[in-house]
Amino acid sequence: KFMYNHCIAALAMAEAYGMTESKLISGQAQAGLDFITKAQNPYKAWRYQVRPGDNDTSVTGWAVMALKSGKMARLAIPQSSMDGAFAWIHEVTDTDYYSVGYTGKGTGKVYVKDINENWAGHEALTAVGMMCRIFINYNIKDPALEGGAKLLKNDLPVYNTAKQTEKPVDYYYWYYGTMALFQFDGPSAQNDKGGKYWREWNVAMQKAIGGSQKTQADGCEFGSWDSDVDRWGFEGGRVYAT
Repeated sequence: KFMYNHCIAALAMAEAYGMTESKLISGQAQAGLDFITKAQNPYKAWRYQVRPGDNDTSVTGWAVMALKSGKMARLAIPQSSMDGAFAWIHEVTDTDYYSVGYTGKGTGKVYVKDINENWAGHEALTAVGMMCRIFINYNIKDPALEGGAKLLKNDLPVYNTAKQTEKPVDYYYWYYGTMALFQFDGPSAQNDKGGKYWREWNVAMQKAIGGSQKTQADGCEFGSWDSDVDRWGFEGGRVYAT
């Protein structure tokens, strides 16, 4: 699944270059983005390997984030890569409720057998789809944006580690939900508190993550979040969770 790692590293390099404009890292930042565009399936999106033929929305979200950061940093980003990503998101978006699928429309709950089946399913990929639409071709009147926002608003973050089935903690969903709703109707010059979707989500997020961060009493874990309570924590551990 190295494309996850590559996209996140390329995102970090693009952000670093955009913030510093340092010539020491400009070449590496550009090279990271170039590899992302070479790994993309023609006219579509991304998966775990280089041009494997199949696509998934999760890897695509990280690729789009890296390319968007690169574009903002004035690095070279082919528009065709963004167009392909947008075509994929459009293809896997349900036009009735605007839920976004994983490897196709209506994919359903995504899980790894015998590892995280006991966690609840969430609209994480809908949040990814919203974010991609905003970053690629923002149109506030796009019905998929408010449709997705409604789905996220109906499934707010809850930190509950006592449940043994349908466990609710999903940092991946919370991350992309926060990204998507902040971009959609978050604080602005005209409205410093943001719109109705952002406000409700943000209150729930503050409750969920504010009280679950490790304190000085926890020693070396101070400042971090537990990964074993999270749906995808087995993949990335405490660094991922934090």
